[in-house]
Amino acid sequence: MTTSTYVQPTLPTDGRLGHLTPEQTEKLKQFWVRLYDIFDGKTAFDQTAPSSFKGQAREDEGEPAPAPEKKGWFGRGKSASESSTASAPVAATARFSGNDIYQAFWKVTMMDHPDLIALKFIRARKWVLDDAIKMFLNALKWRIVERIDELSELSDVELDKKYPKFIEQMKKGKGYLRGADPLGRPLSVVNTRLHHKSDQPPETIHRFTLYTMECGRMCLPEGSETVIVIFDLSNFGLDNMDWGFVRLFVQCFESYYPETLGVCVVHKAPFVFWGLWKLIQPLLDPVVASKFVFTRTNADLHKVVPRERLPIVHYEGLDDWTYQYVPARPGENDHQKDLAKKQELLNERRALEVEFDGLTRNWIKQSGGKSSPERDAVAKKLREQYSRLSPYVRAVSLYERWGVAVNGQVNWTYNVKAE
Repeated sequence: MTTSTYVQPTLPTDGRLGHLTPEQTEKLKQFWVRLYDIFDGKTAFDQTAPSSFKGQAREDEGEPAPAPEKKGWFGRGKSASESSTASAPVAATARFSGNDIYQAFWKVTMMDHPDLIALKFIRARKWVLDDAIKMFLNALKWRIVERIDELSELSDVELDKKYPKFIEQMKKGKGYLRGADPLGRPLSVVNTRLHHKSDQPPETIHRFTLYTMECGRMCLPEGSETVIVIFDLSNFGLDNMDWGFVRLFVQCFESYYPETLGVCVVHKAPFVFWGLWKLIQPLLDPVVASKFVFTRTNADLHKVVPRERLPIVHYEGLDDWTYQYVPARPGENDHQKDLAKKQELLNERRALEVEFDGLTRNWIKQSGGKSSPERDAVAKKLREQYSRLSPYVRAVSLYERWGVAVNGQVNWTYNVKAE
């Protein structure tokens, strides 16, 4: 077998959970102080959603954005787009209370340590708390306006009914998660040659992109924070270009999922791409732009991702695997119908959230830049509890059908063939 050419990077630890300096811990405390002042209604904040939150697909179509829904933790009520207020512009109608922000915060936390979520935004804004808080609030409001919850609550079939040709995107394999590098970072593959903007409604590709982003979070093992995105530009042509997708991709990793992109590999870019790159590059934040890597050949790609983790087909890897969409199985979401058990688990979750809140409020009053073992212990309970709650509030995804992300555990398997 050919000697591996993979070069494993060293991931940064500065400012990460478990590696904070006393000064950084104090910054984190102050971030929580400001959050609780907003949650409690003590501090005024911009309660409206900027018009840019309409979403690129809707802006392009001239369709106004929906107002935020009023529903409970992972509720399945009528979506904002179906409500009578959907025709009003977001900037004029959306009003967010401190409690709305609080609920959105705990929804986005899922199985992660709450500090991990906060630190992503703090690092993204270079530890300037005013900027970090503003960015965090915008991201939470964006999740409400974009109805991000429905992407995990609804089944493939329900999403396809609401967004025509949604399942078609999955069947074609336009974008999917497959495997991880040795550091646990999931690999997200985007096959640009399979995409033609006019083949589906703009809103469908918009929602499918966000759906894949959310699935990526469930494929992050404990301790991993970032993903590797591989843009496969094999046979790419101008008819495959979609500026709406590019804008959404940039916005997501810069504003709504900060500190989540580990590496963005642009693979086998043809000559026509480089003219487009001159237009794309200025749109990128310098930090995001620094994460782009260009690989001209499969041999180049093997230096970024081990051959054992790459499929034989297309990438000359050693993994005998071919993408296949596995459709939903009858009854796979029956847990969601057990309302009594669901409510029991939601009450249990709420109790842990309240416990974490209480410990945090006490912690931020203490002097000294020390962490709180008690808070960390509750965060572990939250992760374990979410693995039990998840089947009752999330529809089964393709990755669960593959056996990858099940009950909070991430397990990629590779069928490695000798060369």
